Order: sequence, then structure tokens, then C-alpha cells
Amino acid sequence: MIWALTTRVDAARDTLIVENTPIDYLDFASPVSGLGSKMGIDATNKWPGETTREWGTPITRDKDVVARIDAIWKDLGL
Repeated sequence: MIWALTTRVDAARDTLIVENTPIDYLDFASPVSGLGSKMGIDATNKWPGETTREWGTPITRDKDVVARIDAIWKDLGL
């Protein structure tokens, strides 16, 4: 999830804040009991019409490194 947020979200384009919406009465962060704000974040892949930027290729693990770690996993005690 953190990767999606850091690589797909532009704060101005992909966030929505709704104010004065009902919330849990036990949420003491709100200034008014029972009312607060909620935030939506769109961290989805963008459609062609939403951006003109090309997306990079996700980083993948090296197969040799994965095989090596799998071989010593029990010895690491994790």
C-alpha cells in the first residue's frame, strides 16, 4: 500500500476531503462531537486520459537472491 501511495498519488489530483460528516462519537480528534472529516485517496493506476506521464516498471527481486535466501531461511532464525 505504501508503494502505491508513493508512486501513484498526486495530492492535488488524487485526494478528496469531506467535512462535517458523521463519525464515531468515540473519535476525540474532531472538534465537534459526532462530526468530523474524512479523506479519500485514489492510489489506483491512472487511465490514459487522467495523465500523460508514462509509468515506470516495478522493481522486481533477483531470482538468484530469492533462491539464496530461501536456501538459508531456516538458518537465519527469522
